[in-house]
Amino acid sequence: MKDEKMDKFILEQSKSKGTLSMEIEKVSEFAQEVIGSERKSETVYIKGFPWEIVAQINPKIMRHSNPIGRRYNEKWLGIYLLCVGPKNDKHWSFKCSLNCQILSQKSGVTDYKKNGPSKGQLFFSDSNGRGFFNFISFAELMDPSNGFYNQKEDKVKLAIDFTVKDENPMIDDYFTDSLFCWSSDFLQFGN
Repeated sequence: MKDEKMDKFILEQSKSKGTLSMEIEKVSEFAQEVIGSERKSETVYIKGFPWEIVAQINPKIMRHSNPIGRRYNEKWLGIYLLCVGPKNDKHWSFKCSLNCQILSQKSGVTDYKKNGPSKGQLFFSDSNGRGFFNFISFAELMDPSNGFYNQKEDKVKLAIDFTVKDENPMIDDYFTDSLFCWSSDFLQFGN
């Protein structure tokens, strides 16, 4: 038994790619909850660290057409990859690339996908999540003709494919990446 645990630990330390998936059940009820409500996936270990998907209800923010960032009443689903590293250790960081998607539940319909920046994003103890604040509106998500929402079972399926490109990358990369974050809907999430 001890050898099995050690083998699993070694595998978790060496893996650099992972896929997280989750089903959000009772989506119609989730969509009616308050802004900031969230659901989390089960945890997957990559490079010895725990990673999760966070699905969150967010308001639509129109930065480009509305310079003051006024919030609108329409609810959107935000999807984030979260590294739940140790809070008492400030010396860990990872650079990751990621692909967020809503899996199609209808034959002939392709998955709804958005990719993070190709050069990756920096995750560290004080900023441990990245993703899309306005991934898809709940109106579009729950439209049965789009094929993403299973109306009969009242659920959607999410997935994030990610690759840890670098451990403990240079902090200068973070500032470059942050400029990109605020010029698109790819945002930081976390502590």
